[in-house]
Amino acid sequence: MKIYFLQIESLSANIIIGIITGVLTTALLYLISKMFIDWIIPWYRSVKYTGIDVSGVWETNQKFENSKEYSLLNLQQKADRLDGLWTISITEDGSDINEIKTFKVAGNIEDRFALLTAKNTDKRQIGISTLLLEAVGNGFELEGSEIWYSVDNKEIKSDTISFKRKK
Repeated sequence: MKIYFLQIESLSANIIIGIITGVLTTALLYLISKMFIDWIIPWYRSVKYTGIDVSGVWETNQKFENSKEYSLLNLQQKADRLDGLWTISITEDGSDINEIKTFKVAGNIEDRFALLTAKNTDKRQIGISTLLLEAVGNGFELEGSEIWYSVDNKEIKSDTISFKRKK
């Protein structure tokens, strides 16, 4: 009888040790993969990236039919990935009141072409835009096209846009 109980106890102990070892191994593998994704891959991409640096503040003035816009595009760059904020000040013709809209921007840059998607930070408002920009000249200008949903006209519109790097 004693031998039988010892076998059950050692079997239970082996199962518990196996479960604990499996959980610890899974946690260790998760931490290693997280470290690889969060640190090693971004570091390698930044070392490997040889393209243009478009990080910084960019500004533009645009004139439309019934309004004018002044905007600042603040970009952060990690290798070929772009993130930032785009703040637009809209002034209707004949008015002194400015409407301010802020968009979260994310995208990529390849060679000298940047593709950005902008989404309104105010969840109570509809606002989405896509920009395809080319770094031209000495890299102090971004020129291209913008496509956006016009809330006023209830349609998708497009126009050319030109940003200059703010000093």
